Amino acid sequence: MDQLNAMRIFVRVSETGNFSKTADEMNTSPSYTSKQIAGLEKVIGARLFQRTTRVLTLTPAGKSYLHHCQKILNQLAIAESDIAEIQGTPSGLLRLSMPSILGEAASAALCAAFLKQYPDIELDILVEDRFVDLIEEGFDVCIRASAEFPDSSLIYRRIGEMPIHLMASEAYIAKWGAPKLAKELANHPIITHRYARAGAFQFEKDGKVESVNFSRRVRVNSTAFVRHLVEEGEGVGFLPVCISGAQNQSKLVSLLPDYQEGKITFSVVYPERTYTPLKVHKFIEFFEEWFRDTVMRAENGAQKV
Repeated sequence: MDQLNAMRIFVRVSETGNFSKTADEMNTSPSYTSKQIAGLEKVIGARLFQRTTRVLTLTPAGKSYLHHCQKILNQLAIAESDIAEIQGTPSGLLRLSMPSILGEAASAALCAAFLKQYPDIELDILVEDRFVDLIEEGFDVCIRASAEFPDSSLIYRRIGEMPIHLMASEAYIAKWGAPKLAKELANHPIITHRYARAGAFQFEKDGKVESVNFSRRVRVNSTAFVRHLVEEGEGVGFLPVCISGAQNQSKLVSLLPDYQEGKITFSVVYPERTYTPLKVHKFIEFFEEWFRDTVMRAENGAQKV
C-alpha cells in the first residue's frame, strides 16, 4: 500500500463524507478508495470512520489521525513546491472551476495556451456558473464572474472588469429596428441567463438612470446558449465582449451606444492555507494577463449601431 496516497484519499474522504464522490474526483473506484481506508486502519490499528447507510463520520481516532495527515501532506507539498520553484517547473493536477460567460472557444483557448506554457500541469475543468464550494468539492482555484465574496475562508483576488453590451443580430434589427432610447426596449423580448438579477434593467445616459422592464422570453443557464438564441434573432441579450465582440462571424451588433455600458467583475478565489501550490499562483498570473489582452481585443472588435 502506498501510505501517502492512502493518506490523501483519507483526507479527501473526510472532506467529502463520501467514498464514491472521492473516487470520482481522484479518478479511481469506490472499492479502491474503501480498500485504501481499510489499509490505513490496519496500519494504525483503529477505525477511522463510523459508517452508517447514510452518514460517514470520523471517529475520535480518525479526527486525531486526520490532523497529523494534513500536517504531513502539507509539509510534503511545501517541499515539492520549493523544488518546483527552484526548477521553475510547476506540475501536477490543477482542478479549476470557470464560468460559461467566458465562452467555450475563449475558455478553451485560455486553457490550451496555459497547458502549452506549463506542459507538466494537468487540468480538471468544471464549467459552472453557480458558486461552487471550493473546499467541499476539492477545487484548487475558481474563476468567478461576480463582485460578490460570500466565503471569508477563501482568498479573493480581483482580476478586472469585462464590458457587457446589449446585443442583437443584424437580421433581428432589419426586421424590428434598432432602439434609440432605453424605454423603447420594453417592446423587445430579451434572452437572459438564469442567474441574472430579476426585476427591471438599469440603463445610464448623461448621469441619468432609466429602468426598463423587458418581456423575458427565455432564461437559460448558459451564456453560449443566450448568444446562439440572440444570433438566431429570437430577441436581444446582454453579452460580454469576450463572446460578442470577438465573434465577428456571428453578425451581432451592440445596441444603445450612447448609453453607459454595463460591466461584470471577474475574480479568482482559492482556499486559504499555509501553503498555496506554485501551479495555482502560475495559473492566476496567466489568467490575469490573458484576461486583460482578450478583453481589449474583443472590445476593439465589437460592432455598434
